Amino acid sequence: MNKPAFITLLLLISSGIFAQEPIVGSWEGTLHIQNKALRIRFHIEASDSLYHSRMDSPDQGAFDLPTTRTSFRDNKLEIIASGLGLFYRGTLLQDTIEGTLNQGGMPLPLNLYRFVKTAPDRPQTPQEPFPYAAEELLIPAGDGDRVLGATLTLPAGKGPFPAVMLIAGSGPNDRDETVFGHKPFLVIADHLTRQGFAVLRYDKRGVGKSTGNFSTATIEDFANDARAVVNYLKQQEEIDPDRIGLLGHSEGGLVSAMLAAGNRDIAFAVLMAAPGTTGMEIVLDQNQISLTHQGVEPETIEELQKLNRETFGMLLEWKGTEEDRTALRDQLSRFWNKLPLLVRMKVEKEAFLRSQFNAMTMPGYLSFLRADPSLYLKEVTCPLLALNGEKDTQVPAVKNIRAITSALEIAGNKNVETRIYPGLNHLFQECITGLTDEYAKSEQTLAPVMLNEVGEWLKEVTTVSITFN
Repeated sequence: MNKPAFITLLLLISSGIFAQEPIVGSWEGTLHIQNKALRIRFHIEASDSLYHSRMDSPDQGAFDLPTTRTSFRDNKLEIIASGLGLFYRGTLLQDTIEGTLNQGGMPLPLNLYRFVKTAPDRPQTPQEPFPYAAEELLIPAGDGDRVLGATLTLPAGKGPFPAVMLIAGSGPNDRDETVFGHKPFLVIADHLTRQGFAVLRYDKRGVGKSTGNFSTATIEDFANDARAVVNYLKQQEEIDPDRIGLLGHSEGGLVSAMLAAGNRDIAFAVLMAAPGTTGMEIVLDQNQISLTHQGVEPETIEELQKLNRETFGMLLEWKGTEEDRTALRDQLSRFWNKLPLLVRMKVEKEAFLRSQFNAMTMPGYLSFLRADPSLYLKEVTCPLLALNGEKDTQVPAVKNIRAITSALEIAGNKNVETRIYPGLNHLFQECITGLTDEYAKSEQTLAPVMLNEVGEWLKEVTTVSITFN
């Protein structure tokens, strides 16, 4: 579940002179980035002959962010966020602003519409009061120079309790794995705590109350953070140290496998839409699915995928030398020239090359691309449940479940269950196509059938003597 790191905090300074205030109010539009939908919202106010605005990126859980400059003249709106290299320019046409948002040199169409603030209908989000305790924590990580903000929920009654640690997928996720107003980890934590489990969920480094730098972190760094949380749980008197397990979603499933490999401190693991193939294969499959749904001709897809494989091969050997950088830019230019004309018309070439180069050379992307889950899964001997949605377009179900089970067979692990749920997507919502643009439209956070079966499986493996194969 890849989400772009798009918004960070900025400094508020605004300017502009106005006589009327047709622009004042809240406006919302949707960016479409690599088959993902990302809502952007501006709240515009006027005072002392100046315009001021604040920005939301609700699908990333970012709200009330200041901008740098806001102006409105002759029905032309300009909002600048200089700290991000981001600006928006648009023209007011009655109750619509037709415009473009530009970040890092990449212009993206973004039309804004009047927005009346209403909470999205997310009926599964738990509401207080809760029949269990919830503790807010700051867990030491690294060499003690960082902390991970976390919530530990404890069932009513007397412990020690079996514990489940939740590990979020890719992107700067908070402890609830908030996406499009959904809070799947909050829903899971609530459900399992009511079933008698202690549940710990935490903000990824650099997110929420967790310190550290998300943008420079690798898969190995995320695994080390998760390891620090497990060590914390082992020391708590309310927790049974022999019944601590993991539940990881998407990339979090890979991190779970990394922790569980050869580790008897991990009593069980649940992998939700976790990769079983290499990171490179995951990204290639995502591209194949995306290009197919966009209606790109099969011959063109084949050519683009050939270039993708060559590009990823270069990144697997990436050292960051000037020779590497020149070769990657040349390869991306060849990729650009093969794109359909309609795609190339949407973005300027240099902006595309710069954006792709920067994204592909981030430490987190490189480490995921190089990751091979089988290296860890073939050493996992604890009870394991692997789940996927049949319509998952980010981690294709059959291919990855097969890869997971094949690796676990090498481990000699006979306590393995797998389930592919018909009609569910990568977030385990009931869906039609499985594409990412359905995530926000669905009122369902998690399909009850999946949620209930996870709870039943966990009760089964924690109420009997846990054995390792």
